[in-house]
Amino acid sequence: MLIRMNELIKKYIAYPLAVTVFKQDLERFKSFEVGNLYMDMVESIIERMHKDYYELKADLISNHHIDIRRLEVGKYQINKEVVEFTSDELKKMTEELMSEYLYRDKASGFERQERVWKPDE
Repeated sequence: MLIRMNELIKKYIAYPLAVTVFKQDLERFKSFEVGNLYMDMVESIIERMHKDYYELKADLISNHHIDIRRLEVGKYQINKEVVEFTSDELKKMTEELMSEYLYRDKASGFERQERVWKPDE
């Protein structure tokens, strides 16, 4: 039970980090020749991540009575206890979560959007 709770807490912390990385990727994909396809996929992932993040937040607060607050980069307050993560730990947590949405349990299809094709300038 404690291991599962630690995993949920780490996932909760990693969600905003993963969304930020995916949003940065969206900007990069704009310059790709077939970037629209990647943009559709990443936007779909971000939407699902937002939904899952708020469901996890509600679960942690309502069912487990866990309150997590970010104090600064790598430092969080979990039920009044300060916990620190190294940048490598945060990176690993973020990579794991992103992998779930790209090709593991949380991966799913996405709808293509009608976007204006921008020819090379």
